[in-house]
Amino acid sequence: MLEEYLDIVDEKGNLTGEKELRSVCHEKGLWHQTVHIYFYRNNDGVIELLPHLRSKYKSSHPNRWDTRFGGHVETGQSMNEAAEREVKEETGIKIEINDLLRGLKRVYDGGANKEVTQVYYYNFDDDLGRLTFDDGEVQEVRWMNFDEIEKEIIKNPEKWSGSVKGLQLIKKDLLQKNPQ
Repeated sequence: MLEEYLDIVDEKGNLTGEKELRSVCHEKGLWHQTVHIYFYRNNDGVIELLPHLRSKYKSSHPNRWDTRFGGHVETGQSMNEAAEREVKEETGIKIEINDLLRGLKRVYDGGANKEVTQVYYYNFDDDLGRLTFDDGEVQEVRWMNFDEIEKEIIKNPEKWSGSVKGLQLIKKDLLQKNPQ
């Protein structure tokens, strides 16, 4: 797979007009854009997310549970286009941007990894058999409510790619949108 180019942005997400290879962005700590898509459902009044076990071959957080799908916004793409592409690549589901709830925008300064991330939520109330994981990035998925995920992160933080603080932020944002 060819390495993609990413548009360089400032810490507020404004395009600078420059682009660089993904690896160079991470080497030099250049700001770039990502999208995170959280699959959720309302299970008898309880909101559940669909965490997935990342491939053991992933360069970051291999063999760990993750609460969201997503990835980098490639050069020339909007965040909306990247969200549609990432959902298709990672789950096999073709969606339109109107199928998603737009969530918060997060700014992450991880030193060498600096990201401006647009969060989206997808109400997936369908059979899990409809999902396909042909790109090799996902080993398995399972429905879990926020409390179950939080307990698992506290009990086994080394098995998760996220934090309790991040999960609580997403929970607050999603519940404010009052998903039905």
